[in-house]
Amino acid sequence: GKNEQGGGDEGQLSPIFSQFLDCVFQLVNQFPDYFEFNVKYLLLLSENVYSCRFGTLLCDSEREREVVAGTRQRTFCMWEYLAGIPELVNPAFDKAASAKGGVLMMPLPMLLRNVTLWTDRYCMYGAKATMPCMPPSLNRPCPYVVRCPTEQPLALHTMKNGAVELALQRALDDVEMWKETALAALGEVKDLKKDQLSPKKNEDDDCDDAS
Repeated sequence: GKNEQGGGDEGQLSPIFSQFLDCVFQLVNQFPDYFEFNVKYLLLLSENVYSCRFGTLLCDSEREREVVAGTRQRTFCMWEYLAGIPELVNPAFDKAASAKGGVLMMPLPMLLRNVTLWTDRYCMYGAKATMPCMPPSLNRPCPYVVRCPTEQPLALHTMKNGAVELALQRALDDVEMWKETALAALGEVKDLKKDQLSPKKNEDDDCDDAS
C-alpha cells in the first residue's frame, strides 16, 4: 500500500503482495495437483491488485476497510467475483488425496531449481513472437504456420500416475510438429531460391544465343 502519513513519493506502491502472488505461482506451476485453483486465478488476482475495482484489496487493514472506508457496503468482493468463474477451478485437484498427503513440504533445492518466469504476468504487454514475413512475390499460403505451445514447463516429478506418460507423449508430438515445420520452411526457402535463380539463368541463355 501507500504511506498513510502522506510523505514521500505518492507513486511508490508496495510490491509485497505481487511478490507473494509470484511465489504462489511457482508452487502452483510445479505442484498443480495440490491446489484447487489454477494459474489463471492468480493472474486475474494480480491484475486487480491496484485496479481499485474491489474493496477487498483497498486500505491497509480490515478495520480501515470496515469502519473508515465502508468498502463492504460500497464495493464488490474480490473473492466472490473469483469464486463465480468456473474456468479458475483446477480440474486436476484431488481433495481426498491432498488431505491424505498432508502439508506440501517440497525440498528447497528442487523448488528453486524449477523457478520460472511468470510470462503471462510480466510479459503480458510485451511483443509476441511472429513468423518471418514471406516475400510478396511468393503468392501462396504458407504451409508451416503453427500455433506456439502455451503450456508451462513440465514438472514430471510431481505428476500422478498416468499423467507422466501423457505429458511425455505431448512433448514428443510437439517435437514432431516443429520438425515438420522446419522441413516445410526449408522447402519454401529452396523453392524461393530456385525462383530467384531462374530469371538469371534465362538471361545467360539469351546472351549465349545472341552471341
